[in-house]
Amino acid sequence: MLDIDVSTLSANAKKGILMPRMTTTERNNILTPAQGLQIYNTTSNTSDIYSNGVWKSFAFSLNSNHFYVYSLADLPTPVSGGITLDATKVYIFSGMVNISPNYIIMNGAGLMGTDPQKDGVMSSVAGAVLRSTNTSVYMESFAVIPLTGATKAYDFSDSTGTKFCNLFSGCSVVEVGIPSLGVGQISGFEAVTFGKNYWNVTDGVKLTGNIGKFAMQLNYMKGITSGSAIVFLSGLTIQDVDLSSNYFFYTGQTGLKMNAGSTIGRGRLTSNMFRGVGTPLLGLTPYDIGWRMLQNTNIPDSRAYGYIYMNGNATSTALPTNNTYVKIAGTTTANKLLKFSSPASNRLTFLGKDPIVASIDIIVSGKSPANSAEFTIAVYKNGSIVTGPVMSTGVMTNNQAFSLILITEVDMVTNDYVEVYIKTTSSTTPLIIADMQFKIRD
Repeated sequence: MLDIDVSTLSANAKKGILMPRMTTTERNNILTPAQGLQIYNTTSNTSDIYSNGVWKSFAFSLNSNHFYVYSLADLPTPVSGGITLDATKVYIFSGMVNISPNYIIMNGAGLMGTDPQKDGVMSSVAGAVLRSTNTSVYMESFAVIPLTGATKAYDFSDSTGTKFCNLFSGCSVVEVGIPSLGVGQISGFEAVTFGKNYWNVTDGVKLTGNIGKFAMQLNYMKGITSGSAIVFLSGLTIQDVDLSSNYFFYTGQTGLKMNAGSTIGRGRLTSNMFRGVGTPLLGLTPYDIGWRMLQNTNIPDSRAYGYIYMNGNATSTALPTNNTYVKIAGTTTANKLLKFSSPASNRLTFLGKDPIVASIDIIVSGKSPANSAEFTIAVYKNGSIVTGPVMSTGVMTNNQAFSLILITEVDMVTNDYVEVYIKTTSSTTPLIIADMQFKIRD
């Protein structure tokens, strides 16, 4: 009906047809679009056509590695239920595609959607909807809906320790009224990263194998009724964990669970929100070695704290040489040890992995064993005196009672230890420190 012939025009006069241009949001706001309606999509840089009740996009040669998926028929043919993707392509899903009863083998391909609430995949397969073995995983703005109680979203593994698992910007796992096995399992990888994900499922993610780094930020987790949002399984080894500004919103159950037999080198839990969660932490505490927890709801902040004491001590401290410090003798009892140990009397050893500036409070009490005696206490670190304040008595008479209080600070790293030492200036008679309180904290 329409034939526009520009062959007779000069080169400078030739022009083309410019289609209506708009964003994906503007396109979707068109009321009752006609079949065959065409626009240029400025969000995806594609030509879009409304066909059979949905918008479909046509990629250009510039994005030849982009492959658009509207239905199961657009994907590779399933083999024994497995749909193996082309590793050289990024699959962009338009709408929620039902691949039941099949599953997708990602094979290093990327998965994307333009609307994380509407674009993605669903399946009734037993096991994981998305699977990957020894290839990197990349997903963005992509939803997974498990459709049965035997279905989970992910089963990703990497035994090489060289691959990455990245789920960014709106990747979601959502149940539609049917309890499932939840998010699924991730094993291995050099790094596993979840950013701005949304889960509304019965159970969360389980981690195992040897993982280099595990990071989660700004994720929203709800609906957990039969498990935990995050589980560190027995046999798991992770170098570093960083969980920050995540939201755990569900009633009862556990937030973060660490099973016996899992090993984490260092962990950081900061500014996470736990609302309604029955047990935010199970199997770990803010005072575990290697963990640092700050500003999380319903979880105390991490701290290092050591407190030892002795009351009514009868063991004498030998003072054979004037003006020479010796360690105060006696058996001390531990009152509380958080990231500290007391492997020997009158000794506190720091076990934490992050350096601290430790505040030290010392109180010692005793009686002068001779006339004209004077005593001074000091802090020793790793067997050497700490440069800084000391505390001394005046000249005393025989059997005169005294108390000395010393407050100071000392830098400490892993396995540094501190002790209380004393010296005299004018008496070699053995001294009994009857009572001592020795506190240290970051």
